[in-house]
Amino acid sequence: MSGVHDKEMARKKQLKKGFLIVFEGIDGAGKTTQARLAQSALEARSYRCMFLREPTDGPYGQRIRALARKGRFTLTPMEEFELFIEDRKEDVSKNISPALAQKKIVLIDRYYYSSIAYQGALGLDKDFIQRENEKIAPRPDLIFYLNMPVELGRERICTNRQDRLTLFEEHDYLERVKANFDALQDPEIIPIDATQSEEQIHTEIMKHIGDLILKNL
Repeated sequence: MSGVHDKEMARKKQLKKGFLIVFEGIDGAGKTTQARLAQSALEARSYRCMFLREPTDGPYGQRIRALARKGRFTLTPMEEFELFIEDRKEDVSKNISPALAQKKIVLIDRYYYSSIAYQGALGLDKDFIQRENEKIAPRPDLIFYLNMPVELGRERICTNRQDRLTLFEEHDYLERVKANFDALQDPEIIPIDATQSEEQIHTEIMKHIGDLILKNL
């Protein structure tokens, strides 16, 4: 079996370093779809990739998802923030850092910019959120911000999920979240018009990813 594995590894393109590529935006913006499309395109070109999402499926991530469904009323904004930090710590140690060390391309659906936007919309200091996250989480090489109006995102959620909106998707709250995303100044952030077609968005994203890879060959 090891010989088969070695041959498979030899066929994969070896990068000089791993890359962390983040997909951000309000729910309904198409983050998961675009991250998966990028993964398929890169793997078709023989790059080693890993798709991740936050919150994770780990114990802290499961608590966060339950909170979104049932209500955040039992937690303060700081307690909610701490759940996200613990979930991210686990994701970094178990998934992100090992994959980057193996020179893989990590594609992640949400990262700490979502914490800045979502917990910031609850009143926590956005600079504090960023500082605390950057103590434990690697900085991304690219951040795609899929930007779309809140009402369109909500329409997509209702159409695609065929269920009620979660408590993380209330309109007024999402407007504050979107304002926080719009205000982000990180130089690695690439705004993408998420009202375009799925194919147009994918083409734009792959151009930026291709440029990143070429610069680091």
